[in-house]
Formats: sequence, structure tokens, C-alpha cells
Amino acid sequence: MSKTHFSEGAPKNVAELNLEYTYLAKGRYWRFRRGGRDTKINGAPGSREFFEHYQALMAQEDALASDRSPPRSSFNWLIRKYERSAEFKALAVTTRNDYSATLRLLEEELGEQPFLYITRKMVKAVRDDYAETARKAHKVKQMVSRLYTWAEEEDLVPEGMNPAAKIKRLKAQGGEKEITVWSDEEIDLFLKHCPDRMVTPVLLALYTGQRKQDILTMSWTNFQGDIIRVRQSKTGALLDIPCHPKLKTHLVAEKKKREGALICIRTAATQDHPAEVWNPNAFGAALYRAVQATPDMPADRSLHGLRYAAASRMEEAGCTVAEIQSILGHNTFKMALKYATQRLRAKAAMEKLQA
Repeated sequence: MSKTHFSEGAPKNVAELNLEYTYLAKGRYWRFRRGGRDTKINGAPGSREFFEHYQALMAQEDALASDRSPPRSSFNWLIRKYERSAEFKALAVTTRNDYSATLRLLEEELGEQPFLYITRKMVKAVRDDYAETARKAHKVKQMVSRLYTWAEEEDLVPEGMNPAAKIKRLKAQGGEKEITVWSDEEIDLFLKHCPDRMVTPVLLALYTGQRKQDILTMSWTNFQGDIIRVRQSKTGALLDIPCHPKLKTHLVAEKKKREGALICIRTAATQDHPAEVWNPNAFGAALYRAVQATPDMPADRSLHGLRYAAASRMEEAGCTVAEIQSILGHNTFKMALKYATQRLRAKAAMEKLQA
């Protein structure tokens, strides 16, 4: 693995560095998590101490990984081979980290078993161990399915072998959580009362319809005046999204007011400290608190609800299915269309009643 070298012009925050196996703990300090290790990274992001400690941790884990070579017939071996594959390395860093967390769980549960003898019953048993958290249980099923799909492509398992096939998704207690689409009145109310630092990510969600991860990692190079160019971390798709006039006016003003590579920041740069950027979890928690603090605002509003609101507005404006899907993706379009159609029909019904 190539090393990252310190230089005086190095980025001053980890989000810009996009380093593997790192995460922000409690919104304050960066940690390194790989294999069984979970430890704080010394030094400030961008400093020589930070880089040297990160490289030392990576070297130690590389050495341990080479010493832990599992038998070629084991499930652990299949996992290691997948994580070294071009397909895995081509994934976005956040996706790789998410996959790795589930793969570590599978190692503990199935690691020593021969991968050619893993059965549906065994996978289902692992999934059921996490039944109290339906999302995690479903990730187990999904990860096994992805792993064996890749293994079949590599001719490592017989054609059609997928022990996760036909395992049903567990339903969350109380049913699946419904994402509520923000109304126009709620959007105006929130923007009137929310902290200034939250306005930019909210407007980006509303006028581009992108996911939280892609919004929080947008740099000023993505903003090209009349378009916002973004490569989606989840799909890898490169999108050119026309920049709405209201969003363009806001971004032009923001760019003049401050420095920094990223559009969305948590705290502005000072003489003594570089700007801090939003971590997805920290932003989600801050948005929740801001919604709670907004007078007369329903409590269950999320950034994903703004993504649906973006799709809903496109549908109401007369955009075609293909046009909306080209920006938001199929599932989001379906959810937003359901909401927008209901709202339009209700409006038409009331107009007829008043005629």
C-alpha cells in the first residue's frame, strides 16, 4: 500500500485526506480501526505526528494480516481474498469501511468454517443473532450474498451457490421506519430558525437531492456555476446537476465569505485552528437537535426527507420519470412520487370542493 507523506501543503482535515480505517469519535478526535485494533491517532489532522502515527498503525496491521493467513478452504480466507480484490478496492472508502465492519462480524461467526460448506441455515442463524437490530441483521444477509456473488465470478464456488439466497429480510419492530417528506412550510420554518452552518447542507439536499455523504464531502470544485458536478459515493455515477438559482445565489455568497476546500463546514477557520468539517453522524445528530429546537416543527424530519422533497418538487414541476431517476435513483423516486401524487390529488380534491 502506498504511503501518504507529510508536506507543508497537506490538507488539514481527515475528510479531505480520505484515509482508510479512520473515523471521527464523538465529533472531536480521529481514531484508527482495523482488524481488532481501535485506537486514537496522535496529533492534529495534517500534522507530521498524525501522518507518522497513521502510517505506523497501517504498517503494524499489514504485518499482522500477513501473519494471520487462514487456510485456503476457510470462510476467513474467502473474506481476505475478497478484501484484496480489485472489485473491493474500487468501492468508495466509506462503503469499504461499512463492508469491513460486517465482514469482521462474519469472521467471528463463520470464520473457521469451510466456505464451500456454508449453508443457508448457518447464515440464517447468524442473521437471527442480530434480530433485535433489523438493519444489522439484513446487512449480514446482504454481505454474504455479495461475497458469494463475487466468489462465483472468480470461479471459487460452483455456479449458483449463494447460501444467502431467498433469506427473507427481518421486519423492524413496529414496522419499517417511514421517511417523512418535508413540506414547503416546514422547509421555510427550519431555514428561518436553524444555525447558519446548517443552511448550506440543507439547501444542497433540497436542490440537488444527493445523499448525506455526498453533500458533506462536496468541495468548491464541484460547484461550477450553472451546474454541480458530483460522483455519488454509493453508485459511482458521475452527475451534472443544474444549479437552482436560489442555491447558486447562496453558494456564490458563501464562497466569498470564507476559505476552505469543502462547501459544508462545521466550524469556520480561525488563526489558531483550521476549519472543521461535518462528519455524517455528527451532522445527523446536529440536524436532529436543530429540528427539535425549531418552534412548531415536527420532530421526525431528516436530511433524507429533504432528498425526497427534492424528488417531489421535480415531479410537481412536470419532470419525467427518467429525468428524476437520473439524479436521485430509482428507490428515492418511487418514495417521493408516492408522496407528491397524494399531495397533488388532495389539492385537486379541495379545489373541486370549493368550486
